[in-house]
Amino acid sequence: MNKLTKIFGITLILLTVTVAGLFAQKGSVRLGLEFGNPTAVIIIRPGNFDFKIGYDLRESGNLFLSADYRVISGYQLVDFLHLFLGVGAYTQIFFDGVSPLEFGARIPIGLQVFLLDSVLELFAEVAPTVGLVPTITAFPQWQGFVGFTIRVPKFW
Repeated sequence: MNKLTKIFGITLILLTVTVAGLFAQKGSVRLGLEFGNPTAVIIIRPGNFDFKIGYDLRESGNLFLSADYRVISGYQLVDFLHLFLGVGAYTQIFFDGVSPLEFGARIPIGLQVFLLDSVLELFAEVAPTVGLVPTITAFPQWQGFVGFTIRVPKFW
């Protein structure tokens, strides 16, 4: 991995954490984990924004970053089952040396269940993608996750 790729990755991670803190309102920040494709992802969700930082633990290995805006969030379908739909962008930094960077758009859609007075959220998500860099590709991959978030109280 070259020096520019490392700097780019670290900058995106710091920017994501900073933006999450800026948009935080009392009781509206959620933190969590997702498992799927990529294999392990940390979620930072201030309000309707959804920032994800993850790493694919399979043999090729890559760093995954995404930023989404939930156009629909918590839309009640039936009693406890809710729907969400968003639009966003993602980037993947590969460490295998073949294709160092991939950038594209994603459309996350999923089902969510809120438990314990909405403190705990369980969800399943799929996100078709459109690759923009290095080439424009319709649906080069499907990102799919199962995960949870916990509402974080504001302490300051």
